[in-house]
Amino acid sequence: MAIDHKNLYDSEQVSMDYGNRDYLEPAEETLITELGPGMLAAMDMLDMGVGGGRTTKYFAPLVRYYIGADYAPAMLKVCKKRFAGDFNFIECDARAMEGFNDNSFDFVLFSFNGIDSFSHKDRMAALKEVQRVLRSGGIFYFSSHNLNWTGLEGLFTIKNSIKKISASDGKRENENRNPLMHVLRGTKAAYRIFRLNFLNRTVDMKSFIDKLRRNEKGDIYDNSLNGIASIYYVTPKEQKRQLKETGFIDIFTYSRSGIKTDNDELLSQGGWVYYLCKVSKP
Repeated sequence: MAIDHKNLYDSEQVSMDYGNRDYLEPAEETLITELGPGMLAAMDMLDMGVGGGRTTKYFAPLVRYYIGADYAPAMLKVCKKRFAGDFNFIECDARAMEGFNDNSFDFVLFSFNGIDSFSHKDRMAALKEVQRVLRSGGIFYFSSHNLNWTGLEGLFTIKNSIKKISASDGKRENENRNPLMHVLRGTKAAYRIFRLNFLNRTVDMKSFIDKLRRNEKGDIYDNSLNGIASIYYVTPKEQKRQLKETGFIDIFTYSRSGIKTDNDELLSQGGWVYYLCKVSKP
């Protein structure tokens, strides 16, 4: 049975997993390089959906003022323990940031596809809120699951499922040679695919994905978060439209590997797309 995203992120198991992550994605490293120390040092930053603080130690020391925010108290507990009072962390929902005045920040980061935990309606509310709290000339940088990803259908194959199960079981040579282990993994993989088809209410994932692509957006149970919560996928074209609708300008796209490009073929090679945009206010 599917559960609410917030309840899932607020669990001890998930929050501790996020708290153990200590790296930047290549596209996040690219942004730091592009902005440079001079520009970052003049920025007040909101790190929305901060999770377990994966991005904190890399961005917080570079900016003028830093706040990490998340709607899951368990995540904030991990952050506060991890950084021992060095930085500010507050409970806040991106869809309704009443605690922040208009024009409060120069830079909002929403990393690790956090915005994809929302429904379409809530996603648009979050974009409007980010636009509201940003100052004129402020920037918004976030990642999102790419509906045009060429490897998307492959997530729902027995072969891919067996590979993931094998990786989670560990690559012990004696088990890999055990015929029974192969049978058990195959059975588990078949059940996983059946379950995802059931949750997505389809018997043909390719047709299901094709339909979403015609609509440019949609929710998919893709086995992220143990397959118990749906994930919002969107095409770059639709995401740019949403950003324009909510008042953003100067929109650029980056591959997950950190390449700044508007080439759809190149972007479609990866499961994530990063978006950089600005706001302009009177």
